[in-house]
Amino acid sequence: MRVLFVVSSWAGHYFPMVPLGWALRAAGHEVRVLCTDSDVDRLSAAGLTPVPLLDTLDLLLFTRSFNVGSFYLGSWPYPEPPPHPDTGEPLDKDTFDFQQWWETTSARSRERLHRSIGSAQDYARSWRPDLVIHDLVAYEGPLAAEAAGVPAILHLWGPTGPDDGLDPLGADGSSERLNSATAAWTLGEMVGHDLAERVYGRIDHIIDPCPDPIAPALRGTRLPMRYVPYNGPGAVPLELPGRSGRPRVCVVWGRGGTHNFGQVSNRLPQVVEAATALDAEVLVLAVRADLEACGPLPGTVHPLVEMPLHLVLPDCDAVVHYGGAGVAMTSVAAGIPQLTLSLARNTALFTDRFTDIGCGLTVPSYDAGNSAITGALRRLLGEPSFRTAARELAATAAGMPSPAAVAGSLEEIAAGTAPAEPAAATR
Repeated sequence: MRVLFVVSSWAGHYFPMVPLGWALRAAGHEVRVLCTDSDVDRLSAAGLTPVPLLDTLDLLLFTRSFNVGSFYLGSWPYPEPPPHPDTGEPLDKDTFDFQQWWETTSARSRERLHRSIGSAQDYARSWRPDLVIHDLVAYEGPLAAEAAGVPAILHLWGPTGPDDGLDPLGADGSSERLNSATAAWTLGEMVGHDLAERVYGRIDHIIDPCPDPIAPALRGTRLPMRYVPYNGPGAVPLELPGRSGRPRVCVVWGRGGTHNFGQVSNRLPQVVEAATALDAEVLVLAVRADLEACGPLPGTVHPLVEMPLHLVLPDCDAVVHYGGAGVAMTSVAAGIPQLTLSLARNTALFTDRFTDIGCGLTVPSYDAGNSAITGALRRLLGEPSFRTAARELAATAAGMPSPAAVAGSLEEIAAGTAPAEPAAATR
């Protein structure tokens, strides 16, 4: 069987797909991944075969543009303007013409996306896969499947489904949206509603790595699959300090946070101060610029560089992050309570599910002062119920079908013999 993966240009979107790619390869199937040039090295390092033909949406630009729109609408919750969508520098609201920028950028983005869709369709017709598997914003995937006349399988990256919304507006929890010009970032406005219907209308099967307590509501046949953490290549961290008897907190502040929201959203200094005040040992995975904002670090704080998270978390008592799905799902697999300092509305949408079942807490980043962070972290470390709930969720996740089992289900789908309902969980 030939399986074509189609991915958007964001590692956190396709890293959760890597274990399924391994399972399909191990079962003897041929797997290729349609991607952009910038994703070739990461996919190659993961042991998959990239096909760099896409020129898909710039997701960094996508997020920054929504943040700028939120700023002009008055719903931006931070005291400083968001980054300029092109440069990442602080926005000068007196000189930036958002409407003109948007008209130029949206036209260029539409052309780019249409070109990328055409390339994906041409490749699918030529290579003739039996299945196409794509992430939530790899819009080329369903249309490549349509061109090849084969099933399209949506692969979720975490507790976010097609109906949850992806834009980061309304960080205060409101449902406010931008005017019609900025709303053109939605797929229907960008490429036409007929094309949008073809994209989402072809999704009949959805691979969902979420255990039931945190799973999003889905339409179509759900294929539950155990989340096997892949956070990039790397060796076992033999240099990690031994446990000192203190509680150990892992703090993850990825590249996307300040790149999208600016340094005003960086809460690393407050988190480090809070954990230190609670006499915790702190492992920090963060970009250098964000870490430098903390100033001199005490001896109980250990910066880690480019280290796969799944090799670090199992020996921690709690994790603090800003809402990345990869961190959240790796924490689920490790059975670790998590504190989310959410940057965006759609982040809180899924992290609140962890709060609801008692294995996590969420504090909006713009409200995350020292006292709020210290109080939440004190609860995670001091109340056993959080650890118990996290371990129960991990046990539920471990009982989901493995990627190898799902690879077998995909064979049935490709052959047209799939059962109406997903198979029972298999270890």
